[in-house]
Formats: sequence, C-alpha cells, structure tokens
Amino acid sequence: MAGDIDRLRGDIDSDTGNVILTFARIWSTVATDVIRSKDAAADWALDRLPEAHRPVLARARAIYVGDQAERWDDLRDQIVPHVDYVVAEIRRLVRAKSEHL
Repeated sequence: MAGDIDRLRGDIDSDTGNVILTFARIWSTVATDVIRSKDAAADWALDRLPEAHRPVLARARAIYVGDQAERWDDLRDQIVPHVDYVVAEIRRLVRAKSEHL
C-alpha cells in the first residue's frame, strides 16, 4: 500500500481531483471495510475532515459529479496539506489494524 500511496502522491499535479478522491476512497475503505464509489467516499470523508481540509475534497467531489469545472488555482496551497492529513489517517489506521492481527 505504501508504494501505491507514494505513486498517487506523485500524480497530484497532473491528476489532482482523481488523486484526492482516490485517497478519500482508500481512507474510507481502510476505516470501514466498505468499498464506496469516489463520490460516496468523499461524502464519508468530508464528515470526518477538519474544516481546514474540507474545501479541497469538496472541490474534487464537485468536479467529479459535474457540478464544477476543474480548477485548482485558488486551492493550490491547500492541496498538499489535505493529502498529508488523509495519508496520515490512512497510515494510522493501517498500523492500528496490523497491531491487532
């Protein structure tokens, strides 16, 4: 999984929305053992994100469902902190699960 996370992070500039939604999907799956669509995973994650990280995921979801045109210039400075937060949550959950095996 770590390799997938690193690969995805490397695509953040060229495939921003997809990467953000994929991280939300990984997070929700690791946390709940339920595989959700990207928009459903985004809904799940939005309820769990700190307020400061919500605009990035909300934008990715809106783009994905066709409610908004793709643009990131106004949120560019928030993307990496958002991804860092979600990746940290994924890794925390993976560690916790592996400790209980």
